[in-house]
Amino acid sequence: MKIISLSAFSLVAALSLLPQKGFCDEQDAYKLGPGDILQISVFGVADFTRRVTVNIDGNISVPFLGELHGEGLTIRDLRAALTDGLTKDGRIQSADVSVEMVELRPFYISGDVSRPGAVPYRPGLTVRHAIALAGGYDALRFRTENPLMAAPDLKSENEGLWIDLARQKARAISLKAELNKRPEIDLNSLYAAPLQRKTLDEIAAFEESDLRMRLDNYAKQRTFLQIALKNAENTVKSLEDRQARNEESIRLQQDAVDRMNISATKGLVMANRVDDERRSLAEIRSQQGDTEARLVQARHDRDELARNIEVQDEQHNTQLNDSLRDTSIEIEKLAGRIRASSEKLLYTGAIKAQLRGGQGGPSLVIYRKNGEQTMQITAQEDTPIRPDDILEITIQPEQMVTSPNSQ
Repeated sequence: MKIISLSAFSLVAALSLLPQKGFCDEQDAYKLGPGDILQISVFGVADFTRRVTVNIDGNISVPFLGELHGEGLTIRDLRAALTDGLTKDGRIQSADVSVEMVELRPFYISGDVSRPGAVPYRPGLTVRHAIALAGGYDALRFRTENPLMAAPDLKSENEGLWIDLARQKARAISLKAELNKRPEIDLNSLYAAPLQRKTLDEIAAFEESDLRMRLDNYAKQRTFLQIALKNAENTVKSLEDRQARNEESIRLQQDAVDRMNISATKGLVMANRVDDERRSLAEIRSQQGDTEARLVQARHDRDELARNIEVQDEQHNTQLNDSLRDTSIEIEKLAGRIRASSEKLLYTGAIKAQLRGGQGGPSLVIYRKNGEQTMQITAQEDTPIRPDDILEITIQPEQMVTSPNSQ
């Protein structure tokens, strides 16, 4: 088939169809393009009536004329071209040619909607209609649930995490104070958390009370051991004094025995007197042995109590350091969970606000072909849509919640 040039149009174009709704002047009149479906008919020529589609090359196939280039023409222009081509031999009158739009080519919608893709075009469509045809806004990109349903649960979860974080921070402060044996703590840093004052007051009061109780219990245990150590030291001193007295008694008794032995050899005393002195010496030495054994045990008990006090301090400090380390780790975990929860709440809150038409709504951009160029148009929900337009929708969350990193 031959391609007919459409550079010249007949005056019959004045009788063509009026512009479609949504294209209000000649400059904005709808231009045909690949994918448009037309119905061409000639009154009185039944075999001529047919539907034709503008192909990828921008052409349509017409009986008697072959292929006509229609891309970029208005319906009025195409009707004029058909009339001009079909009336040259006088068989068809210009008023008998009819060109009707059956189906316009689609437009496309992408981004944060439920059903992105090609959407059939209808005259008068606006961005608001297009979003409705695509199923409305959708947060699939954020992998979140229905924002109106999920927001309360997320807020509750976020608040619970903040409460846990405040408790762990208060515990870390009190553990550091306990390591330094300080009964007073400064919990003012807790009040930076986005929680009610009453809740933070309760957390602070509980931690202060718990710190005092822990310090009191530790002091009581230490006092008990110190009293036991003092008693042990007194026992050792008493036994050492007894040992010294026994040593002196042994020395004196030994002198008495020696004198008795000398007197007995001279016959000055009876033998039984010597035996009595020797028995007294043996008894004193026996008492000394018992005292020395008890002294050894008392010294061992004293040293063990002293070591127990040192071990108690070491174990107490070790436990505090372990607890402080675990608390610090838990704080980091909670901070991470709060960041994740805050991000969910951030997206959900932003989407919720946008779905309700609040400020900071979705970004709406139309990409429209204009000859060889593509225009980027910042759109509103009332902006008209044209076939072949690409509408891109992007939900843009705004900062709505506090993150632990900001503390």
